[in-house]
Amino acid sequence: MWTCSLLKTNARQALGGRYWRSFWVCLVVSLVGGGGYTGSINLSFRSDETMEEAVRYALNQIPATVLAASAIALALIALVSAALAICWSLFLATPLRVGCCRYFMESRQGLTPFTTLFSVFRTPYLNVVKVQFLTGLKIVLGTLLFIIPGIYWSYCYALVPYLLAENPYLTTTRAMELSKEIMYGEKWHYFVLELSFIGWNLLCVLTLGIGSFFLAPYKEATFAEFYAAMRSKAMNQGITSSQELGGFVRHEAY
Repeated sequence: MWTCSLLKTNARQALGGRYWRSFWVCLVVSLVGGGGYTGSINLSFRSDETMEEAVRYALNQIPATVLAASAIALALIALVSAALAICWSLFLATPLRVGCCRYFMESRQGLTPFTTLFSVFRTPYLNVVKVQFLTGLKIVLGTLLFIIPGIYWSYCYALVPYLLAENPYLTTTRAMELSKEIMYGEKWHYFVLELSFIGWNLLCVLTLGIGSFFLAPYKEATFAEFYAAMRSKAMNQGITSSQELGGFVRHEAY
């Protein structure tokens, strides 16, 4: 039976001599999955005017047709930006998450090349994209309808990225079904494992979030150990087999 302390001990052992490579893997995933645009617009007005008066005066000088055209242009820019953000997440950030899972599972066995992170972009890349998209969509819809189902489904399907990392040919139905079956009776334990990092997370807050980049390899290695434990459980209970989950190939270190 696994415990949080056991998983963390195994994670620290797996990171031995491999921490900095794992750090760069997590950093790439974090930067690709996050980021954003910030900008500023400066509005100058006379010292004897209030901001509201200045804005009202400026708007009165602009023809209605120009305002309408500007509104349409802004709406189009917003739509294009949203579409680009969705495509970025769907075709790059989300698949990289699967590649990250594969890297840490292989890293348990030995020093793993950094390029393992990008192994997901080989065939069947589009299947990985589809499964991740439909899984995420179900979680989001559950959250929009009522927050409890969204949280419930997120725990049910927590192992989908790892399952795809091991077998990228899994169908959406099978990946969801398999993750849900494996996580049966383990959702609370998974929550406790997440909660066990609360002290580290608080320290990261004190460092203005910078510490989270250095904590990420430890967390990823720990959750990889969790998947390894769940995988062993699934094999023992006959939920899956070595034909479906063939294991993680160990690369030669370089």
